[in-house]
Amino acid sequence: MTLLNKLVDRALHDPYMSGLLNKLEKQYASYFISGKVKIHNLTEKEYLDLLRFADILCRSEKYEARNIAYKIVSLLHVFYNDDQMFKLQAYNVLIKLGNFPSIRIVLGETKVKSDEVMLDQIIKETFQAAPGSNNVFTDTQYKLFEKMKDSNHFSFSGPTSFGKSFIFESFIKYLIEKKNGSDNIALLVPTRALINQVSTKLKNVINDNKYKILTKPMVPLLYKKNESKFIFVFTPERLIAYLSENNPVINYLLVDEAHKLLSETDTRAPLFYHALMIAKRKSINLYFSSPNVPNTDIFLQMVGNSVEETLSIKENSVAQNRFFIDCIQKRALYFSENGEENVLEYNGYASDPHTNLKNAINILGEKTPNIIYCNTKDDTIQYALEFSKTLQKRSNSELKELINLVENTMHEEYYLVDCLRKGVAYHFGGLPQRIREKIELLFQKKIIKNIFCTSTLLEGVNLPAKNIFILSNAIGLTKLSNGIWCTKIPIR
Repeated sequence: MTLLNKLVDRALHDPYMSGLLNKLEKQYASYFISGKVKIHNLTEKEYLDLLRFADILCRSEKYEARNIAYKIVSLLHVFYNDDQMFKLQAYNVLIKLGNFPSIRIVLGETKVKSDEVMLDQIIKETFQAAPGSNNVFTDTQYKLFEKMKDSNHFSFSGPTSFGKSFIFESFIKYLIEKKNGSDNIALLVPTRALINQVSTKLKNVINDNKYKILTKPMVPLLYKKNESKFIFVFTPERLIAYLSENNPVINYLLVDEAHKLLSETDTRAPLFYHALMIAKRKSINLYFSSPNVPNTDIFLQMVGNSVEETLSIKENSVAQNRFFIDCIQKRALYFSENGEENVLEYNGYASDPHTNLKNAINILGEKTPNIIYCNTKDDTIQYALEFSKTLQKRSNSELKELINLVENTMHEEYYLVDCLRKGVAYHFGGLPQRIREKIELLFQKKIIKNIFCTSTLLEGVNLPAKNIFILSNAIGLTKLSNGIWCTKIPIR
């Protein structure tokens, strides 16, 4: 065992380090849930010791150590973001983790001078550059990408915000370059709601004019005559329809949200499986992506492929903090990194659920983009309407355009208009796709600040939110393990 590994193991099992992290978490939780002025509960020595622990842990190959290093930096950033010592040490930690997007947030306009760290940055920016873009892979993304390049099939899983879509986009660019634009590629997504988002993104990032991006299971005759190549974005139904006809051969199939195959409650799971078996019989190379699935080899087993080509990623690229607010028992909890429950003071309790939600959003997410999950369509509409009644009307030209679109394409008394006038929206599968897309766009622009939704929005649609409020412990009729209020620190 190397000296570094010994230091890392000692740090991971050091009660002093655990105590410091727990103290920092409590400090953050109290500040976040109370909205009070930032209070520096850490002593100067404790602050510097936490930075030293982060410096040691970020150099490890163990995901547990790297996750704690990132958690320390993300929490300290809330309280010490103007401190030059913090910026230097955080810069060092994030370079070691290969988390380049977070560096810009931590440093801002500050120029940090450290020859050793800058050399590390130059090396990683050179060797871990993503193909066809100015982006740089994190260390874990780079490890995964290199494994995928060397495999004819692969299955991987990763945590929230790991960048699974980015990996697939980069892999498509690599395949186009490696095969000199000779192969057709397809992405399989579970729902129609994702087709437009994925295809629109691909049109923006794929620069090879030889490739046409199609979402319908047919190829226009003109494209066939021009000997074009294709990137398809299909649901299982569309893939089956495409493969059932005499169409151009698909060489690679990238399967997003593969865990849907394992769902006992999703009635479309057998259709998903049938589509993949047809693809397998046609000798298409299969690549699976899923969130937080430990046994990633199961997808390869299902289609009869060898199971060595897998990777289950547990390293976080976003620091997540979990809160639970019980408005009936009047108690608020924060779940620490080690699973400990910390009781917090919270003053937002009321006698009805709509006021409880209004208070929570005002206290915890007043100045940030928020997603509020409600499970059912009726609850989604009702909570959005009640919340919007507490707000002032907003004047914005893009909001007005969306309101006009809703009024012209849907019933003039449709409740969505009342919400949009206040900068609030709701989102579920029954809304016309064009309107859903406009809502998502305005949320990305922070014109709409609060979006109430069912699982349609949460399952694969990528939107930038700091807070996710979960009001129901179920998706449809399936129970979740806990109802929680979850906030993500926007350090990435």
